[in-house]
Order: sequence, then structure tokens, then C-alpha cells
Amino acid sequence: MFEIFEKAGHSLFLVGGAVRDRMLGISSEDMDYATDANPGDVIDILSETGIKVIPTGIRYGTVTAISPETHEKAEITTFRTSEVYRRGSRFPSVEFGGTIHDDLKRRDFTINAMAIDSSGELIDPYGGMNDLKNKVIDTPGNPDTAFLDDPLRILRAYRFAAKLGFSIAERVRQSARNFSVELATISPERKYKEITGLLVVKDGRMAAEALSMMKHDGILLKVIPELEYLFVIDGLKQGNYHTGDAWHHTLDVVAQVPPVVVLRWAALLHDSAKGLVREVDEHGEPHFYGHEVQGEKIVNSVAERLHFSRADRKALTVLVRNHMRPVLYNSNWGNSAVRRLMRDVDDQLENLFVLAESDIKAHSPDYVKKSLKSLQELRERIAGQNTGRILPLEMGHNLQAMGFEGPAIGTILRMLEDMAADEILPENPTVDQCFSALWDNQSRMLKESEKNSS
Repeated sequence: MFEIFEKAGHSLFLVGGAVRDRMLGISSEDMDYATDANPGDVIDILSETGIKVIPTGIRYGTVTAISPETHEKAEITTFRTSEVYRRGSRFPSVEFGGTIHDDLKRRDFTINAMAIDSSGELIDPYGGMNDLKNKVIDTPGNPDTAFLDDPLRILRAYRFAAKLGFSIAERVRQSARNFSVELATISPERKYKEITGLLVVKDGRMAAEALSMMKHDGILLKVIPELEYLFVIDGLKQGNYHTGDAWHHTLDVVAQVPPVVVLRWAALLHDSAKGLVREVDEHGEPHFYGHEVQGEKIVNSVAERLHFSRADRKALTVLVRNHMRPVLYNSNWGNSAVRRLMRDVDDQLENLFVLAESDIKAHSPDYVKKSLKSLQELRERIAGQNTGRILPLEMGHNLQAMGFEGPAIGTILRMLEDMAADEILPENPTVDQCFSALWDNQSRMLKESEKNSS
């Protein structure tokens, strides 16, 4: 690539994350280059050599080059002297020109403001290597200017801290506090991408540490204001089985779940409504009845505002709404209760178990041992459930012929499935046996209603 541009009379530099990761000795999928050639010239230079070019961000000076042999992609961007995001926009206003030093100076952090030229020489005018050695996130220039040019860099600072296990320079954190109000000008898509990137770093402990810093610096509430309902009970007792308050319990769960988008988000939000429902009984013990129901509403609020995908939003609501059910399982559950859990959770069943296990482990040791044993029993019972056809095939048609419609038919069939699971119905019931069981159940409910009212 370097030779192609040199023959055309232009310079080319490897920049950004690819250089940073190379200096850290880790692999990188990023292949970003900077050049003094204008975007139109870049397209001409590459096209003449048979390299496929896609004008992915031509108005911002970026094109994507695809190797015809390896199909590897690289992004090539014209030197920029300025890159400023307009309020609420996902797209920057840029000015082209200058030198490689000018281009590096406008980048977010020193560790991303290094370049490698065609001879392999490192260009590091702002101390990126020194900051890599000291494991610190800092800006090439004044952090105030960096954050005003693009407030999203505030979130990027914490994401890189989580990803690399670095600290953030105090001057950068102070500037982040001062300009955190500017995060309101950032588009939902960009905020979602950065927070999700922070959450899914490989080491969950680093994600938890970064979240803790964000809370301390007043950043987290600027992005997820719904967490206020969790923070209002900071320092308050949760119960005998907890070793800390609700926020530190949340961080423990985040640290333990695998780096999967819906799991890390669910871990962050699963107890988000506890401050809304907390009550203390006559013995001074706190309770959080219904926090999972209110938590589902909070998930929907966060998902709508940050523009989650429909699939992730659905998965998160299922996980948060149901996260207490495996935790509270006991051997007295009937088979119908087990099957209802399976139905309600559907394709999120395994994720629910992973979340529940992490939730349990973030409790006191005595509770952990007992509850993990119960959770394993629930797993085994679910594995032993017969999920094949239980009811006669014509049952639905018979109900339809009797005048029942879609939703009502579904409710009746689920009721019959629960009866079969609890062995109220025989293993392969006939239509007559199904109707007889429904009649007996209706009669029993009427008798109980009459008894309660008398």
C-alpha cells in the first residue's frame, strides 16, 4: 500500500488503533491509514492498481480499500486539520489538509495519535508510547478542546480505560466532569455504541471499574438517567444475604457475566428499579417486591432512548422481567410452573440461567452454595421436560368449532399443557379427557370462589 502512494507522489501512514495495538503486541482488525492525497485522488490511485474502492465516507475524506487477493479491508482518510461534530449529529464537519502531525493532534487520545511511516518508523509527537507504558488515557492537547469538538470522546475515554485496563489522567477526568452536560448533544446511536463497547470488554471487572469511575464523575447518569432509581439507595442495606448495597451488587454481576451484549446490559439494569420499590418491614429488613416488573419498564425506557435493536430490546425485557424466577426456585414447584418459565423466557432461557448464576454469586457465601444447588436442580428439571406434542392434534379445531377465537384458544391450550405437566391429565389425553379436565377445573374454581365470598 505504501509503495502505491509513493509512486503516485503522495505519503501514506498507518495510524490509530492499528499502531496502538501493534505497540501493545496485540492483534488488531483495524487497518487505518492517513494520507495527504485528496479523497478523489485516493480513489484514482487505488482504482488504477486494481484495488476495489468503496466511498464509505467520501464527504469526510474516508474511502475503504479492498484487496483483490486477500479481500482484507483498509480505511484511508485524507489528513484533517479539524473534525467537529454538530449538536445531535452523527456526522462531523471536517477540514482537510495539513501534515501528519496536524492530523494526529486532532485525534482523541495520545495512544491513538501515533503513526508509522513507509519505512516503519514510529511517529509519536504527543507522547503516546509513554502513556502506553504508564497505562494512562490522556489527550494530545487540551482535553477541554477535545471534548468540545466531540463530546463523545468523554465516553470513549472510559471505554478505552475498560478495554485496556488503563487509568484516566486526572485532567481528562476533570474536563469530562466539566463538560458532561455536552453529552446531551450526542446522537443516541453514538452513545449506545460507546456504552455497549465498554460493557462488552473481555474482562468484566474492567467494565465494572469503568462504570464505577463514570458514576463517580457524574457521567453515567448523563447517559443512563434511569440509573438514578438505583443510586438513590447507595449505601443502604439490601438484606441478610447481600454483602453490599444495590449498586455494588450490580457491579459484581456485570463483572461476572460473559461479554455478551444482552447479558452485560441485563446485568447493569436487572436491579435498576430497587430504589422505586424499597420498603422496610417491622424488623428493619428491606424488601424490593416487584422490582423486576418496574425494572422491565426502565429497560424499555433506556432501550427506546438509546435506540436499541428490536431483538436486543425484547431479550433484555425478558431477562430483567424474569431474572428473579430461577433465583427463587424451590423443589415445590410443579411441572407446570417449570414449563411456564420455559414458555415465558423462550429463546433466552440459557441467558437467563447465566444471569441468575452471576446474580447468585454476587451474594454472601452461604447463600451462594444453597442457591446454586437449587439452580442446578431447576436446570435438570427443565432438561427432563417433555416438550413434544402433549395434547391431541384436533383439540384446537374443536375449540374453534365451539366459537373460541385465537387468544382464548391459546390460553386454554396452555392451561391443558400445564395440567398434563402436573399429571392431572394422562400422558396422551383424548379430546374428551381434555374437556373433562377443563370442566373439573372450572367447577373447582367456582367452588373456591363461592367459599371465599361466603
